[in-house]
Amino acid sequence: MQRGLNALNLLSLRLKLMLGYALIFSLSVMLGALIVFVAARSTLTHSLDANLRDTAQVAQSGLSWTGSQPHFSAAFQPSAEITAELLSSTGTRLVRAGNPAVLPALPLRLGTYKALGRRVFTTVLARGLLLRVSRASDSLDEVVELLGRMLVLGSAFMIVVACAAGYLLADRALRPVDAVVSMAERIAAGGQYAERVAVSPGRDEMARLTLTVNRMLDRLEGSIEREKEFARTAAHELRTPLTTLKGRLDLALERPRDEETLRKTLLVMRNRVQSLIALSEGLLELARTDTPPLLVPLELGAATLSVAERLHDSAQHAGRRLELDIEESWILAEMPGLQVVIDNLLSNALKYGGAAVQVRVQGQTLSICDSGPGPLEHEWARLLRPFERGTGVQNVPGSGLGLALVHAHVQRWPATLEAQWQADGFAVSVVWNQSGERGSS
Repeated sequence: MQRGLNALNLLSLRLKLMLGYALIFSLSVMLGALIVFVAARSTLTHSLDANLRDTAQVAQSGLSWTGSQPHFSAAFQPSAEITAELLSSTGTRLVRAGNPAVLPALPLRLGTYKALGRRVFTTVLARGLLLRVSRASDSLDEVVELLGRMLVLGSAFMIVVACAAGYLLADRALRPVDAVVSMAERIAAGGQYAERVAVSPGRDEMARLTLTVNRMLDRLEGSIEREKEFARTAAHELRTPLTTLKGRLDLALERPRDEETLRKTLLVMRNRVQSLIALSEGLLELARTDTPPLLVPLELGAATLSVAERLHDSAQHAGRRLELDIEESWILAEMPGLQVVIDNLLSNALKYGGAAVQVRVQGQTLSICDSGPGPLEHEWARLLRPFERGTGVQNVPGSGLGLALVHAHVQRWPATLEAQWQADGFAVSVVWNQSGERGSS
């Protein structure tokens, strides 16, 4: 049994489908053929028996007596295949009509039955006599045998045709699967993930399969390309400060320095290291945005107020004025990511904006507006990518990851990131299209 299952597992899916279809079809055809055979044989036998009873009725109606001797009337002429006999109660033949051939010694039994190659009908008459009508069943047996052979041959032919048709249908249905497998093998062998499967026509399961695989490959290609671009840009961004740091170290070690000069050099290098740490943390945070989101209801107003209080001293030091208009608002997000979004947007406004920075939370919208001109409108899409910085701000300290992190986090939530260039300043808003339930956080 186990060997048979192992052998079946080695077969292709086409053969498994064809064999399953052939088995079900064969059982159905054989059952149908058996029903037809039994019904046809029963019908033919019933017709033959009815003919015998009709003949017996005609013979009985034409029976006459001459004294104590019974005989059939001259009008009673049964067909050549039928023999009619009048028998005594002991089975002795008294009168015979019809087929003159010598009959075998048939058993004496009432009713309809088959014996010695003949169909027999026997009934009781008056005065204790018996009327037996019989005929050879050879023709019936031949017809039934011919019908059986035809049903067997026809069933076998239908099963063979069904197996071939089943294999062809399975082959046609599984061609998109073969295309998916071949493409996956080519991608695994050569890394050519730009290939796509030809979409199956129609709207059946195979069409949905090819569409789903192509969408998956689109996302895979986009993810790989983003990772490649991210790795190239990150390597470049890390190489520049590391090269600068190495140059300062080489310069410091080139000749003896007094303590004050050495201290200043170390302070500069410490600032460089801090910048590298901030850049590394930003890269790690950006990498975490590829994980599945775990959304929970959060109170947007409280989170915004917390970040604004933390940045209040920095705003005063930069000569900026924070104006808060915050109301209670529940949204779906992640607390670490929400803090990063609020912190980066507010820090950018304090760093690049005008003297007044307005922070507003109304409904499911966080809006941060400053009185500065903001970035050039045509640069906005580019600034949402990692390490991109606006025109004219290259001398301002920064890693170019702030807006990229904001955009990456917002994409994980039921929210959108919007920028508005207004006459009195520039505003960035995060708008949630789904609110959280109050108090469920």
